[in-house]
Amino acid sequence: MNSVVALIDCNNFYVSCERVFNTWLHNKPVVVLSNNDGIIIARSNEAKALGIKMGSPLFEVREIIEREGIIVISSNYPYYFDMCDRVRGVLARFTPLLDKYSIDECFLDLSGIPPEELEGYGRLIKKTVEKWTGIPVTVGIAETKCLAKVANKIAKKSKKAGGVLNLYQSPHLERALGMTDVGSLWGVGPAYENVLKGVGIKTALDFVKAEEHWVRKKMTVVGARIQMELKGFPCIPLEWIPPPKEQMGIAQGFGVLVSSLVEMREAAAFKGSEMAAKARREKKAIKEMTVWIQTNPFSDGPKHEDSEPIVFPVATQDTSTLIRAVEGPVSRLYKPGFGYKRIGVWAKKLEGEDCVQGHLWANPDREKKPKLLECMDQINRDFGPGTLRMASVGVNQGWLTRFDHQSPAYTTDPLGIPIAKVG
Repeated sequence: MNSVVALIDCNNFYVSCERVFNTWLHNKPVVVLSNNDGIIIARSNEAKALGIKMGSPLFEVREIIEREGIIVISSNYPYYFDMCDRVRGVLARFTPLLDKYSIDECFLDLSGIPPEELEGYGRLIKKTVEKWTGIPVTVGIAETKCLAKVANKIAKKSKKAGGVLNLYQSPHLERALGMTDVGSLWGVGPAYENVLKGVGIKTALDFVKAEEHWVRKKMTVVGARIQMELKGFPCIPLEWIPPPKEQMGIAQGFGVLVSSLVEMREAAAFKGSEMAAKARREKKAIKEMTVWIQTNPFSDGPKHEDSEPIVFPVATQDTSTLIRAVEGPVSRLYKPGFGYKRIGVWAKKLEGEDCVQGHLWANPDREKKPKLLECMDQINRDFGPGTLRMASVGVNQGWLTRFDHQSPAYTTDPLGIPIAKVG
């Protein structure tokens, strides 16, 4: 059976999520900001048309935003991740074989669909996702992942395609490759783009026709795989089961500069608590961890950054253990007189929660702790993050990340559920 891959890409995903419940945002220029409302990380098509660039600092484009009436929204990641899960739930109705590539992209195996039905099937997927979730998507279909990416990019820009393009065994494949810039290919970064265009390889079609030996020499096996994929030979397999995580990281950008040790310890406890909850969600236990703090690298004032490793005698996912572990290093890393901007924890040497190697002096009561933590996690899932938390994370938390323009958590917080009024 020949391979058939579909790439489902959610259009302007963060903006589209905001438009699901705020329908007045449709057809208006909208941008979504990163943590602390610093960087533009998503744009509506209307905002793109006004010249707003991805990754632009908000202060640099403030003038055009005010002049053009661009709507500014703070990021709302719990809501976005929930909407992502809803989209994937719909996609799973069309095939059980999903490769969850990113929060807004998913590869599907459609090998069981007859070739003559692929385009219609793709349009059914698009229509169903948009109707059931409110998120507009683009569908690209081809023999390989790289070709599905090409099909998806063209479908996104082509009015004739209507959001769905099937390049599987298509007589128009060569034309599609010829209109695709080599720099836009999946896996071809700026460095490789410069090398390729420096020798006259400007399109995906040029790249396909390039000498295979030269491609492997200049771009290693990565380039060779991309070239073979574009020729219709699958080299990048679909991953139904994500590979186990080997590392996890969480960082906190402060809403204001933090200069007191008390607040730094609160922030450290907060990050330790979040890391513990994340480890439990991933069914992992942490053997080693690094804590780091940093002042604002872009300010003109004095700068300081430092880190300290932590090794646990037994891998853990216990909240109180991780909080105690990070508070000590932060107290040693902190230096008076500096205004700190960020703190983070990085966990490595993860072990499966069912495969933790204990030791002779392990606490016999430790079996009770997971039940308590499970209860806390469930309450926080049902009633919102932070409903139950350790006292050491603080009460006022004036250092928290700024979200001055954030929409309600419509689907993840009972207080954010929209209220419909009749009459």
